[in-house]
Amino acid sequence: MNHSIKSFVLLPAAAALAAVTGCAGPDMTMRNPIVAGALDQNHIVKTHGYAESQSGLPAGSMNDEAVIDTLDKNQICVNVSLHELSALDLTQGEVKIESDTGSALQPALNAEPPTQQTFTGLVPHTEQTGTRLVCNYNNGQSVCETQPVYSTTMVPGPVDVFNTRGRLCAPNQNIVVPSTTKMSLKITTPVAARNKWGFGHANKSVTFRWAFEGSAPAK
Repeated sequence: MNHSIKSFVLLPAAAALAAVTGCAGPDMTMRNPIVAGALDQNHIVKTHGYAESQSGLPAGSMNDEAVIDTLDKNQICVNVSLHELSALDLTQGEVKIESDTGSALQPALNAEPPTQQTFTGLVPHTEQTGTRLVCNYNNGQSVCETQPVYSTTMVPGPVDVFNTRGRLCAPNQNIVVPSTTKMSLKITTPVAARNKWGFGHANKSVTFRWAFEGSAPAK
C-alpha cells in the first residue's frame, strides 16, 4: 500500500510573515522628534497571524512590538518585545538602527530573561500509515525492501510561546537629525524552528519602521 506523506514546517514568526506579505513600507508615521522637540506616540505592533494559525494559537499571542522611548540629540533608545516558539538570545544576533542620515550597528543591549506561556494549540504528530516496496539495482540484480511510510498531522497539544524583552540604546550620531525622514530597527537572531522531526535551526528577522513628517530640508 502506498500512502502520500504530509509534512508541516512551522517557520519563525517573522519568516512566516515575510512569506505571505513580502516587503512593507513604514509601520507608522510621526513627527520628527528633533524638529518637534517632543516624542510622539510611536508604538509598533507586528502581527503574525500565519504563524499563530499554524500552531493553533490565540490571535496576538506571537506579536512583536517596538516603541521608541528616548530620541533626542544625544541618544536613541528602543524597547522591544519579541515572541517565538523557542527562547531568543538577543546577544547572539545582529541589531541595527538605521535611517536615511546615519546608522548604528549593535547598539547597547539590556535584555531580560525570556518568559514562557503555554497554550493549548497544535503540535505535529507523526505515525506510520503503511509500507512501500523500494527496489534498487546492484550489479544487474534488483534488490527490494519494504520501507515504512509515515504521515504527519497537526493534533491538539501544549505549545510554549516565549517572550523576550530588551532595551536597545545608541548615541544619536546623525541617526536622527532635523532632515531625517525615516528610521528603522532591524533584529536578526538565531532561533530554533519546529518541524515534523522536532526543532531545527533558523533565523528570526524582524524590522520596525518609522517615518518622520515635518522634517527640515537637508542643507
